[in-house]
Amino acid sequence: MIRKFLLGCFFIVSLTNMLMALDIGAYLSPKFLVEIEDSGIRKPDNDKKNIQNLYVGGGIALGYNFDIFHKYSTVRLEFEYLFRSPMPENAYITSVQTMQSHSFLFGAYYDYYFWYVDYDDPDSIRSKINNGKRPLMSVYVGILIGGAINTYTVSESYEYGGIFKTSTYYNKGQFLYGFGLGLGFHITPLLSADIGYRLLFTEETQSNHDIIASLRFNF
Repeated sequence: MIRKFLLGCFFIVSLTNMLMALDIGAYLSPKFLVEIEDSGIRKPDNDKKNIQNLYVGGGIALGYNFDIFHKYSTVRLEFEYLFRSPMPENAYITSVQTMQSHSFLFGAYYDYYFWYVDYDDPDSIRSKINNGKRPLMSVYVGILIGGAINTYTVSESYEYGGIFKTSTYYNKGQFLYGFGLGLGFHITPLLSADIGYRLLFTEETQSNHDIIASLRFNF
């Protein structure tokens, strides 16, 4: 999975280097995440807290930045796909061995730029809007909504001249919603790096805590 993710990042970088800063507002964003998920399983010894499971994964997002229309229209809309792979130590309900997850989320973000540097490019819409400058850093907040498909591996045992263990699989859909915030570093007009946190909820009111690191290739 990591090899495929790195190969995808290389492809995006290569594609971006072949393009000019067209200021069309679109961007591609490869992402890497670490997720802490509430398993719903109570800890032993009468502890009131639930066991927390750990997942790692990555994916890609396609977004559009409306800041090319006006200096203060710093709103982004985004659609992302992320894959989550479990750690071996995770705990699950009875008979479930492990779980993998695919999430599909729509996000709306508001960016607040607070540090500008000179960027007097006569062909850049952003440069014209910001009087010959471009943003270098920003903070952002956003809301997310969408769903996930979780693939469960279930262990079953049969006794026929001995005990044989088998594994079966089933998928379950899940509704997700939540909010996020983060910090953006706009390294060049074409490349930004983000680090963020977000809190997602399910219809079972379980909570997932995501730490997201991503790149944005702007066009």
